[in-house]
Amino acid sequence: MVRLAFIIPILLLLAACSDYGKIYKSKNATLKYNKAVQLYMKKDFARALPLFEQLRDIYGRATDSLEQVYFYTAYSHYGLGDYEFASMFFKDFTENFTTSKRSVECAYMAVYCDYMDIGSHDLDQSQTLKTIGGLQTFINYYPESEYAQRCNNHIDDLRRKLQQKEYDHVKQYFHMGDFRAAVNSAKNTLKLYPDMEKKEELEFLIVKAQFNYAANSIEKKRLERYKEVLEYYQDYVYSNGSKGENAREAESLNEKAKDAIEKLKTLL
Repeated sequence: MVRLAFIIPILLLLAACSDYGKIYKSKNATLKYNKAVQLYMKKDFARALPLFEQLRDIYGRATDSLEQVYFYTAYSHYGLGDYEFASMFFKDFTENFTTSKRSVECAYMAVYCDYMDIGSHDLDQSQTLKTIGGLQTFINYYPESEYAQRCNNHIDDLRRKLQQKEYDHVKQYFHMGDFRAAVNSAKNTLKLYPDMEKKEELEFLIVKAQFNYAANSIEKKRLERYKEVLEYYQDYVYSNGSKGENAREAESLNEKAKDAIEKLKTLL
């Protein structure tokens, strides 16, 4: 991520005596604008941005000129991978230039930059949820736009990230030996995401975690907890039949739970 505050001093030091340096110091708005656009077209966003920043102050409320500068500024930040600032400028564009023919494009780019700014699934996902909301709001406002389907695709991708995080929590609980937490976490995840890709595996993990939970319980609690294994196994079979990837192991755990129940009954 590149920040303008770091760009300007470096550029001024390197280009103080160059044509760029002279244009930067000039008060000629047309000269600055032409140079900024020239650099932008060459994808030299790092040098174009300081000039666009100056032009924003020079143009003030000159709507047509300022609209162009905002548009180029937003895309310059985007070109540098500075998605947070790019999103901010795209949002400002839509608020300041509501009648612009570019307003829908910039509205989409604002939420797209938010989407691009999200980290991997193992990071805090509060921003993910906020971005999903922003993408859905765009779809609601512009359902017929060319960007609506892209937003749907972004939402699907972000939902997969959220699902992966919840799946990782279940696996973590399981590997830590906290089988009760693994069962509860898996059940909650399936309620939140009943159509998730790893549904079968989570349903199996519920059976396996509950079996381990029962096996490691104090004797007076085992009967009740082994019976829950049978219930969870029936849920697994209802969803997956005999075709599940883990069907054979799930059936084996079910049979072991039945055997354990019969042995415990003889002790009553």
